[in-house]
Amino acid sequence: MNYLQMNAMQVHEATRYAFKKNCIIHVKTWIKIILFIFFIFSSAHLNAQNKDSLIHALLMDIQSLQVTQDGTFYGGMFPTYRECGGAPHNYQPDNTVFYTAISAFTLQNLEPYLNDSDKQIVENIIQKIRKIYPLYRNKNGYPYYGFWATNDPIMPHTYIFQYLKQVFGQGEDADDSVMILMTDSSNNKDVTDLKKRMEAVANLSKQRIIATYRKYRDIPAYSTYLGSRTVPDFDFAVQCNILYFVLKNQLPFVKQDSATLQLITEMVRNREYIKTPVYISPYYARPAILIYHIVRLMSEFNLPELNIYKPQLIDDAINEFDKSTNVMDKILLGTSLMRLGVVAKDYLPPFTSLKEFENSNQEQFIFFQARAAFSYPTPFKQIGLHFSYINYYFYCPVYYKILWLENLVLSSLQKN
Repeated sequence: MNYLQMNAMQVHEATRYAFKKNCIIHVKTWIKIILFIFFIFSSAHLNAQNKDSLIHALLMDIQSLQVTQDGTFYGGMFPTYRECGGAPHNYQPDNTVFYTAISAFTLQNLEPYLNDSDKQIVENIIQKIRKIYPLYRNKNGYPYYGFWATNDPIMPHTYIFQYLKQVFGQGEDADDSVMILMTDSSNNKDVTDLKKRMEAVANLSKQRIIATYRKYRDIPAYSTYLGSRTVPDFDFAVQCNILYFVLKNQLPFVKQDSATLQLITEMVRNREYIKTPVYISPYYARPAILIYHIVRLMSEFNLPELNIYKPQLIDDAINEFDKSTNVMDKILLGTSLMRLGVVAKDYLPPFTSLKEFENSNQEQFIFFQARAAFSYPTPFKQIGLHFSYINYYFYCPVYYKILWLENLVLSSLQKN
């Protein structure tokens, strides 16, 4: 074999070795890529499984906390507690229907996104809730509902107020009424009768509101209360719930509806949900809660008047999230951001178990409150709204879990 032949063989061997080595490297690279992809999908699948397990565990816990028989609370309710803003705080059980009704509303909206077994849990919870609604209905049978049961005292367990029902009356309100009718199997007549009543007691229908900014006093928007002799009262979150009821039931959009939409749009434009939340919403009072209400309305129905403020609401929700110290604020704001189309992986609560949630500061959160100065004219309203001795705070630990459940379900629907 001559030199050229030997050299050619060496080159051939070297080429073959290099090719073989290259193939091995490529195979190893592809194996790594495939393993990485498998890891990503496995992690995602595992996370989804973990989230599904947490959702189921949370639903089972919520179901276990529903009252089973009449006592301090009616069977079917979720326990609610009330305390006075001023000392002595007099923390007491309160059998208001409010938290139970809005719990049914939230669970009902989540039901389509749950698996079959979890859907059945939700349906069982709501069926039990519906049984207590007649206790809160107007004494003459009209589809108007009160905060407390018709035959019960107001403000139960208070030192004085519970004995003054004849003085203060037992007024039905729009907030409880729309939430109950949206979660009950009511007939169409109840829905239309409630709508007519809300129109009849709206601002300017009988009286003119005095407890709002002068610029809003001539807007014929819906009032919180349904009494024919009650002075009209505006609450931003309540009006969001009323519009939700009107749009969900596809009811005629009359001047009171247009006026209410105009009013809350102006309040959003002026960012009064951030600047003066207590004044425009005495019963909800926190920016996070007001953002949650307006975004829930916007995400369910196409409202061009409000859609233009989505970037503003996103910025405000993120700012409030960053500065808030209560986990429930963060849950509401994270839920709102998801509904606004933001990928909310950076705005989700860190809990991986019920125990972690229960040990957080969620129990200090006030979703709903009663401020007796709601109907005062300026400047007495601004002063009275912050006088703790006439303010009452309402707590419902089960509802806080339902709000966390809502956040979990919506985050499971997002593609991060």
